[in-house]
Amino acid sequence: MADKIYHVRSSMTEGWKVTAQVRKHTLIVDQPSGGDEGANPLETFLFSLAACISTIGKMVAREDKIDLRGIEVDVKAVLNPAGLVGKETDDPIGFKSFEIVADIDADLTDEEKKAFLDKTCHRCPIHDNILRATVATHDIG
Repeated sequence: MADKIYHVRSSMTEGWKVTAQVRKHTLIVDQPSGGDEGANPLETFLFSLAACISTIGKMVAREDKIDLRGIEVDVKAVLNPAGLVGKETDDPIGFKSFEIVADIDADLTDEEKKAFLDKTCHRCPIHDNILRATVATHDIG
């Protein structure tokens, strides 16, 4: 299967508000100390992980003929903000850990739900990017 390219261009013009036009949707990321018009980037990252797991879960359920009535994904992450604000730290700048708990509404045993979640997370691109180092470059425009 050929690679697919995803592209988002964001813009920050006032305060701490960052906007991006994605297809017909305007996304807003902001800080509580700014206009608080949206979640902050770290919260948005966690939401992306939860949403990806939910979406892939629906795909897996459809393929495996599981009647998935719903899925709630709770993501908690630990971050030492020292590096984020420019202070010395032995901790990573990013999250130190993630805890993902899924409440799966389907007629499955707990063992089957665990296998379903494992299969789902294994196919989730965002989950995979957290588990493995991914090449990231940066440059000026």
